[in-house]
Amino acid sequence: MSFTRSATWNLWRRVERIWGPAAVVWPHRIVTLDTVMCDLLHDLLRCGMVHWPHGHQTLDVHDSWAAFSGSVWTRADYQVKLQGSNLQLLRVFTRSQAARVEPNVILPLLANGVCTHGDVRDVLTQALEQPAVVERLTNRLAVTTRSLIVDEVFDANELDLQVIELAISAGIAVTLVGDPWQALYLFRGARPEKVHDLLGRARVQTMPLTRSFRWRTREQEELANRLRAGESVTLSSDGDWHERSDVVLGLFWKPLWDVGPEVLPIAFQSFKGGVEEAAATLLLNHVTRNIFNEDATYLREALTALAITDLELPRQLEDDLQAVVDLLRTPGREALVRSYEALTRAMGRISPRQMRPAHHAHTERLADLSKRLRRPGRPVPGLTAHQAKGREWEIVSVRLAPSEQAALEAGLSVEDDTHRKLYVACTRARQETIAV
Repeated sequence: MSFTRSATWNLWRRVERIWGPAAVVWPHRIVTLDTVMCDLLHDLLRCGMVHWPHGHQTLDVHDSWAAFSGSVWTRADYQVKLQGSNLQLLRVFTRSQAARVEPNVILPLLANGVCTHGDVRDVLTQALEQPAVVERLTNRLAVTTRSLIVDEVFDANELDLQVIELAISAGIAVTLVGDPWQALYLFRGARPEKVHDLLGRARVQTMPLTRSFRWRTREQEELANRLRAGESVTLSSDGDWHERSDVVLGLFWKPLWDVGPEVLPIAFQSFKGGVEEAAATLLLNHVTRNIFNEDATYLREALTALAITDLELPRQLEDDLQAVVDLLRTPGREALVRSYEALTRAMGRISPRQMRPAHHAHTERLADLSKRLRRPGRPVPGLTAHQAKGREWEIVSVRLAPSEQAALEAGLSVEDDTHRKLYVACTRARQETIAV
């Protein structure tokens, strides 16, 4: 188990490469924690310990509600509340407004057995307050699972850790793999300090990793050791970094776009859910697939925002998207507007969502992409530390803001979230890390 689809996909490829195809088919599974949570809740629904409205025992689980409606600025929200074994669906109001899908859209869907992974986790968290549910799920894990390996355990939140502890108490062979220096998902509720509590409470044997098989140079090994020791570090710079680097990493997306046309980030920003942003992401995905053979980071979220459930549907637009790319190779505002209008027409063929007329706020992403398309030569891919986690390259450049360079020079602390991101970015290279 791991925490993101990209992480499980990387694990799947590694396992297949090392042990062969038989290691990635039944009875073996490589899944996200969200998949396991869905399995457990479905078991509670089938055995009657949780009753969904209208008796639904099989749920249609989505990443978010954006596939069903656009968001509005509102105080209205919803809540799923477990009263005994019965699930209640409530309309509530928050103190402040936020961009949300309206509960008038969500509540009928919930009543029909449609929900999000967040809803699954909310219901399961409440159900696990009941001793009978704890006993039921512990027994289920005992009879369905022989061994469990949890990757990146320091990204676990309290519900994740509770389920892991159920597995330990069920007598399953549990292996936890993780590094507190690489705990990056506090914004998702990760509680790295709680992992140590679990290890002590469950009397888990710990085996420190004393050797990395990534480093191919003494300099990279020393860099990692100095970072972990909190010593002052200054990365070397190189004017030809874009000619030598396999990837450029940063802590955020915007600084990667600001580096210049030598770098093509594989996302515009952390996805906000707008239709125009989603359409631009599909266009970016067309470009990154052709140049890097890699999907844009928020492709799935973009498809959801465009109300597209068939993941293969965008392939029907390849000719249309390439026509937009060709328009973007011409400089000037007129070509930019024409490309936006062509993208709007293309989206109209596959999505019910309506894009707004051309405006600087909507065409700015295409302008950034145009600079890369007009530059001769192959750009360097740009990723954030979050997307780079678990991956490695030969030579890595790191985009450093002045405050981040100062943090490296002062020495990093494992307790600081920004410092952990810097550590991850600076330790993805096998041979050399360069400052940009």
